Amino acid sequence: MKLFILTAVLSLGLNAMAAVPSNPTVTNPTVNEKVIKTFNQVFSDARDVQWATTATYSQASFRSGSVATRVMIDNNGTLIRTIRYYKANELPSHVLYQIRKQYEGKDIAGVTEVSNSEGTSYHLIVNDSRNLYKVTVDHSGTITQEAKYKRADY
Repeated sequence: MKLFILTAVLSLGLNAMAAVPSNPTVTNPTVNEKVIKTFNQVFSDARDVQWATTATYSQASFRSGSVATRVMIDNNGTLIRTIRYYKANELPSHVLYQIRKQYEGKDIAGVTEVSNSEGTSYHLIVNDSRNLYKVTVDHSGTITQEAKYKRADY
């Protein structure tokens, strides 16, 4: 049951990001020029961009290739955080190697990559026929198993 709920939440989140209306231009009257300039410099290949703003920052959700992405940029144009959602084949090779070595014979169901001023971390869902593992690889390469769940569909 937990696997079903986790899979449903992940799927709905990714589908919601993918379902944003196509917006070929990256400008938005509610987003300030500094934010737009930073966004265009860093994410020139973004498509299906959707903006949300607050008094202190703007957040863009978009797709770049097969990767769904969310970025937060403050009103001074400083990139605060990037969150990317993708499959195992998009992982950096050294991270993929470490995970495949430690969780040999198990599948990587999904990856959430978080980048900020502290570095990049990878949050993975790894599963086998009986269990589901919530795993984090931090900026130094340390692997931590955050949780282990028994699959309800077993």
